[in-house]
Amino acid sequence: MKNKNRLRIHILLLLVIMLPILFKFYSPILMSWGIRNGIITASTLVFAAWFILSLFLGRSASCGYTCPYGALQEIIGLQILKKKPKSEKADIIRYLVFIGFLIMVSYSILKAGGVKGVDLFASNGNFQLIILVAIFIIAIGLLSVLLGSRAFCRYLCPQGVFLTIGAKLGRKIKIPSLHLKSDQDNCSDCKLCDKFCPVGLNISNMVITNNMDNSNCILCGECIEKCPKKVINYSFRTND
Repeated sequence: MKNKNRLRIHILLLLVIMLPILFKFYSPILMSWGIRNGIITASTLVFAAWFILSLFLGRSASCGYTCPYGALQEIIGLQILKKKPKSEKADIIRYLVFIGFLIMVSYSILKAGGVKGVDLFASNGNFQLIILVAIFIIAIGLLSVLLGSRAFCRYLCPQGVFLTIGAKLGRKIKIPSLHLKSDQDNCSDCKLCDKFCPVGLNISNMVITNNMDNSNCILCGECIEKCPKKVINYSFRTND
């Protein structure tokens, strides 16, 4: 598992380095532009793939391992600044943003009159789109500096809510999916899992209460690697 999580950190670094290229394949800004204009972009297709994968893998395939924006936040906030988000109460903001985003998407689809075409990289957009993407990248980086690792994911990202819905839907319809499991009897309450969680979850409390499901968990496996007692592990099963 240790080697696996070293690989994850290397993947995150690569995602950050390649962000100037990857934003063309996935950007909330480009996806929103496409929706407003009835255009299918690469961003829309990537997000659709992530949603489908969330039925089986929760938020791990996207947030935990392949989202360049999440990678940027984690590298700055946790790997460099050793700083994590702390407030549980601020989660409500993310759901309010999600509702606003859902309303915007619904209105835009109706206004556009359906799908009009495909423009994967928004080549018919204008230079202002690139400026907006750059501002977005800088903003989420600053949020990690001010509020800690993955602050945007934790407090503002509406797509994280979509993926959480996908994960819960997969469990509701009894699709085998990725979970965390724990053996609380062996827990020494050292709280190393809390220290290294990139989204600032109280993992030790989740273990003690035998409730390993958390909508903010990105199933990255950091708690699994850092636990000296091997209390936490992955499980691929249906929701019992």
